[in-house]
Amino acid sequence: MIISIKNNMTKNLILIIIFCLSSNLLISQNNNSNNKRENRQAIKIAFFTQKIDLNSEESQSFWPIINEMEKEIKEIKNKNSHGRMLLKDKKLDDLTEKELEDIMDLRLLVSKEIIDLKIKYHEKIKQVLPIKKLAKYYEANKEFKKIQAQRKSHHNNPGQRNR
Repeated sequence: MIISIKNNMTKNLILIIIFCLSSNLLISQNNNSNNKRENRQAIKIAFFTQKIDLNSEESQSFWPIINEMEKEIKEIKNKNSHGRMLLKDKKLDDLTEKELEDIMDLRLLVSKEIIDLKIKYHEKIKQVLPIKKLAKYYEANKEFKKIQAQRKSHHNNPGQRNR
């Protein structure tokens, strides 16, 4: 009972600190992209920590793994962005059969690389989190992406009303 209260207090303290840091970042109106990135990261950490119910020990092991995975995924996507750019620059009908085939093949290879990477990190995360918390991470990840898409959509169409 005492250990449970201590863990909850530690977790709550971490959340309070994260929220304070993120609100301080929000208050400062510095439009520096570094501050925006740090702010997004603080909000993300607070969101996932709360949704997954991470304690401080789990959090210290979990976040480095997630950061490493996200960095590798970003590298894979950046490394293979040529096909995406071609599709943006040209209409589908303007591409040759060979160009289109290469782009489609590359898309599948990139998707496979990302899936393989996610499987690798799934195993690493299982080493530091109970399986229920890992399942909560996947659910929270879907929810977070949905929220991000809604914010991006609202940001791109500020006059649009939610129905």
